[in-house]
Amino acid sequence: MVNLRSTLITTSFVVATALVVSKAVGIKEDDISTSHVLDVEIIEESTFESMDYYALQNGLKTLALNASTLRIVNQSDLYFTRPDGLLYNNAGEEIAFQAKEGKFKNLKEELFLDGDVVFKASDGDYQARELYYNGSKDFLEAKGTIEAKLLDSSTKDKINISSNYMSSWINEQRSLFIGDVNGQVKRDRVYEGSFSFKSERMELNRNKSLITLNQNVFLERNNYDLQAQRAEIFLENYNKKLKYYVLYDDIKLVEQLNTSEGNSQTRRAYSEKLEGYMSQGKIVLTGAPRVEQGDDLIKGYQITLRENVELVEVEEAQSSFKLKKEKE
Repeated sequence: MVNLRSTLITTSFVVATALVVSKAVGIKEDDISTSHVLDVEIIEESTFESMDYYALQNGLKTLALNASTLRIVNQSDLYFTRPDGLLYNNAGEEIAFQAKEGKFKNLKEELFLDGDVVFKASDGDYQARELYYNGSKDFLEAKGTIEAKLLDSSTKDKINISSNYMSSWINEQRSLFIGDVNGQVKRDRVYEGSFSFKSERMELNRNKSLITLNQNVFLERNNYDLQAQRAEIFLENYNKKLKYYVLYDDIKLVEQLNTSEGNSQTRRAYSEKLEGYMSQGKIVLTGAPRVEQGDDLIKGYQITLRENVELVEVEEAQSSFKLKKEKE
């Protein structure tokens, strides 16, 4: 005699199984591909102490590093403390670096350094609080207490600069400095002297041997102290009969003269534009220029001053005059 209860259970199981099978047969590949699958990323990490690390790519050196601690993530990205290392750019040139800590992203050739950074590249030496270098773009960015020592390849002038921010396009030989910029240009020939400058913004183009200064510009050279809002310095024109520097807007010049009587005298000049010719030792003032020298006030369309020479040359005599100030 057939057990009715067992028969019902068996029949129900067969029907349910048939429904599941028929449903599975009806599943399309697109349904599988669009189903929600949990992505799991496996991260491999290795940590070392007092480690020497070397990396090669296509048989060429890319990185040599000594670090107090080194963490390698996925055999690619590096995190380190107290690094003392060498990077190799696409031209095979060495770039040396040191810092308190940093990281290197191998895929994008990005180097991040933090704390007492020292960075020495083919175009110059740098120090900063923070520094970022992109090897694929040959781009450099630094922040905080920056010191840069650069060389103009054409004139061999040594250019020392400090600022709060810097970005540099190394291949293009272009640099930008912003914030409390101070600098000095030293000529290759020691007897040709040097000059110092200050501004809020500085652009340096070594392909053109050109320095551009903006905002609260100060220049100091020999007996001259100059102030303006903007300045251009053409490094290649030092020994040429061409303008070496040009100042614009709200110009003030202060010069200490040694007179023919053997006395010291202060000469002050004001204008809207000033051109300096180093080879001739002269300065040309235009834009409502005026000169105060001793008790004299001199005005004209264009005034020419020569370094440490009392004589003042004035063009357009009809618009120039000389006044003797009343003595108290």
